[in-house]
Amino acid sequence: MFSEVKQFIANSTHDLSVNLSRIFIWTVWLIYVGYLLLSDIPPGESLLHVTPKTLAEIFNLSMNFWLVLPIIFPSEAPINNPVLEGLFNIVVTWGLLFWGFIIDGRNQRFSMMTFLIGTALLTNVFFLPWLGLRQVNPQVATNSLTFVEKVGESRVLPSILAGFFVVSLSWAVLARPEYGDITTRWQDLLELLFSDRLAYSFVVDMLVFWLFQSWLVKDDMARRQWDNDKILWLVRLIPFWGLIIYLWLRPSLKLETQNNS
Repeated sequence: MFSEVKQFIANSTHDLSVNLSRIFIWTVWLIYVGYLLLSDIPPGESLLHVTPKTLAEIFNLSMNFWLVLPIIFPSEAPINNPVLEGLFNIVVTWGLLFWGFIIDGRNQRFSMMTFLIGTALLTNVFFLPWLGLRQVNPQVATNSLTFVEKVGESRVLPSILAGFFVVSLSWAVLARPEYGDITTRWQDLLELLFSDRLAYSFVVDMLVFWLFQSWLVKDDMARRQWDNDKILWLVRLIPFWGLIIYLWLRPSLKLETQNNS
């Protein structure tokens, strides 16, 4: 009897913790959308008053995704401030890191892939809702991995994304010499943050990613039967690179074979 009461209390405490976590995530999402996209408080135009200039800026940044055009076909690439291009590509790269947790989408009510694609395009407009909608999922996967899941489990993924982060940061600091030295670019960054909604949103997105980048790690550790508080705190405290290190070091996923007999 005592053990049943103890188990009931433990389950109730767990359910309360999960519900409070969801309330917190959805509250952050509402503040994020209301403040960053719809309000006139941040610098630049809100989504409700977007101008052709802002749309052109979005298009030009998208054309220079991962700096493929500027590096391979520079004459065909739109010319943007390299600091803004670097910020944009770092945010996109960070969002793609969460593909390393694609296995978390198994047995969920919604397709995680849809939210991951949305995260690559609109960052936390999609990433936070996934965290709010998903069910706690520490179960060991059964059956074979799909191709996409194999990519997510591969250590090649964080290695490639780490490389793109370094390239994007180097581009912001060194590319397009006509934009001046590091001091000038730092001043440009500060000016952009106080005048350009896109630049401002990229920084906000990075802060939100940092706040929530460890959210899927505990379940992922449990799925691998890996208990390592130091690594968990590393992910929580070090933006981007903490997650890279986790994806490099985590044990390989051991599948459980279902017994259909």
